[in-house]
Amino acid sequence: MHSVIFIGGESPAPEDTEEYFKSSPAVDNSIAADSGLETLDSYNSHYKGRIDFYPSHILGDMDSLQDRKLLEKYGRAEKTAFPEDKDYTDTELALEQAKGLCRDGKNDRITMIGGNGGRADHFIGIYETFSSSSHADVWLCGNQSVWLLEDGCSLEVSKINPSQMISIARTADAFAGGKIKSSGLEWGDSAMRKRGMPSISNRISKEWFRENKKVSIKADGASFLVFLPISSAVEIFKV
Repeated sequence: MHSVIFIGGESPAPEDTEEYFKSSPAVDNSIAADSGLETLDSYNSHYKGRIDFYPSHILGDMDSLQDRKLLEKYGRAEKTAFPEDKDYTDTELALEQAKGLCRDGKNDRITMIGGNGGRADHFIGIYETFSSSSHADVWLCGNQSVWLLEDGCSLEVSKINPSQMISIARTADAFAGGKIKSSGLEWGDSAMRKRGMPSISNRISKEWFRENKKVSIKADGASFLVFLPISSAVEIFKV
């Protein structure tokens, strides 16, 4: 099951996600949280005839949805309203909804689109969801894709050049512990920090780029987040 969640905040332009969806499992289900419905609508228009992003669920407090007519346009979607005065976010609600639709942990994927810019506390809140049981596997925000790399899992990156940045962060539940095993990075494993972010603004090595090799990154002993250009091609291997 591949569920796509659209949340409020800045999101990549639909045309910038062509590579991602070309190399991803087919989309089975879409969920819109509040103003994420406007983003969903733009994606549905761009991918018309190729990917159907018609939402199965629309949820949230709808405090930031500008185009209320979209609720009528997607009238067949199941709608769940929540009070604006609450101590949880529409993003958390959407993630819980998507998690409930998962069938097989190894083959399931939850893609989250949006959430960039705006309030810093919302951004940190999204970051912390990667340490919860209801989390996205990939977060598309701005011009980056953020991949959750759980312990023992690895990914390979192609279609990337030395001018594009690769960063690696720990999830919120661990400031230290675990290690990264990589090949093809300009600053390799020995340069990885043992506390905090292991690597920030790294890049593919010139040698790897010349030889058209894929960058490989593996999580060992802990889970990490890998920040990549949204235009790159990524293949993930789960255990």
